[in-house]
Amino acid sequence: MSMVVIDEPQKAATSQTPMYVETIHRLYHKGATAQLTRVIDKLLPADIALVINSSDDVSEAMDLFELIKNPMHAGATLKDLNEDFQIHIISLCTLERAVFILESLPPDTRSDIIGKLSPEVGDRLMNALRQETQKEVQDLLQYLPDTAGSLMTSRFLALSEQTSASAAIQAVRELPFHEFVLYAYVLDDKHRLTGVCSLRQLLLSPANRPVKQIMEPRVHTVNVDTPQEDAAKLVTRYGLLAIPVVNDQGVLRGIITADDLINVIQDSDTESMMKAVGVDAEHKLSILAQSFTSIAKKRLPWLVAPFMGGLLAAYILSYYEHTMATVIQLSFFMPMIFGMAGNVGSQTAVVAIRGLATGAIKISDYVKLLLKETWVGLLIGAFYAACLSGYALVVFKSNILAFVVGISILSNITYAGVIAASLPVLLQKMGHDPAVGGGPYVLTTVDVLGVVNYLFIATIVYGL
Repeated sequence: MSMVVIDEPQKAATSQTPMYVETIHRLYHKGATAQLTRVIDKLLPADIALVINSSDDVSEAMDLFELIKNPMHAGATLKDLNEDFQIHIISLCTLERAVFILESLPPDTRSDIIGKLSPEVGDRLMNALRQETQKEVQDLLQYLPDTAGSLMTSRFLALSEQTSASAAIQAVRELPFHEFVLYAYVLDDKHRLTGVCSLRQLLLSPANRPVKQIMEPRVHTVNVDTPQEDAAKLVTRYGLLAIPVVNDQGVLRGIITADDLINVIQDSDTESMMKAVGVDAEHKLSILAQSFTSIAKKRLPWLVAPFMGGLLAAYILSYYEHTMATVIQLSFFMPMIFGMAGNVGSQTAVVAIRGLATGAIKISDYVKLLLKETWVGLLIGAFYAACLSGYALVVFKSNILAFVVGISILSNITYAGVIAASLPVLLQKMGHDPAVGGGPYVLTTVDVLGVVNYLFIATIVYGL
């Protein structure tokens, strides 16, 4: 019996940047064009795209792209490139090469790229495309960006309700290139979507049975104006491979495949992460290619709230100057009390934001979420209150100080969870992005109230 040996070190290395990426960049800077061409010819389009995306120089990206000799590989590579590189490269390609590449792309990717080109370049390329392709682009460009209509493809299999199973199978065999053929969409005589069949259902059904009797009439759909993120949520929730896109009359206009929505999900998650830490959503794009002044301009506005909160906290501290001067030990515990409350607030905010994003938490669940986070805060706060009180008692031999720091960290941790759970829900109810509530705004609110709470308790207990 033969054995398969798994090399663990190699497995661990797969999470790192592949070695060929650095090799190609090194060859490029050495001017070894012949070797570069041989290496790129052996790579898959996704691997070439990884190399180009790792570059921080648009000129290098263009030069590497020009070394792709197979036009089909060039199109597949362009599809996976960053938006900035896509626009730059397709604008500088020769007209013949650019047209061939655009014709090889899926309709949604093609229209997205053309829509972002300068009017002059876009018109020149549009006029050189086939009439059928021009119509596809124009049909998709009529929809607003970030809507389901702008992401859909018109390449799908549609059948009339009277089509028999055998005729449907024959239609599949005669199909030209299509984006997606695992589902057949059933339409009535007005082209309205009435059901969906999988190819498995067609193959297992009697040959003369009409698809109307085979189809699943309950179909998850999105409107052409539905936000792409909502479409992605539906596909994720129901485990769909594609979702049909209809207009207000229920007429099937196209489909969105799961692989196209993966990018939407990734961009949405990245944007939420950026906002949650107080960074402009645009900041995720080509960070190495941006100037330090551009990065600073994008980060500065997000830090205004923490800065103002810090000024307010400083003012509050000055108001309680007598308390702190009288009991100097109070200042020793401030980093611990405020830091723990901030950490709990960050944890709760992430849970709330992610739940709202995935639909696991709804605005109507607010009271339930609030009660749960309150109890969680009380339990965590009680544990650390006991630890901190014990420390104060042992080190400073003061029952009063132990009580003050214990009750302060308990209350601060508890209300931190309440604030962090409430702010994202409130923002969503007001129509704003709840991800904003997970960043500096939660931490600033928790810190300012923490200062007030801690020093107020100390002032009352010490009778100052």
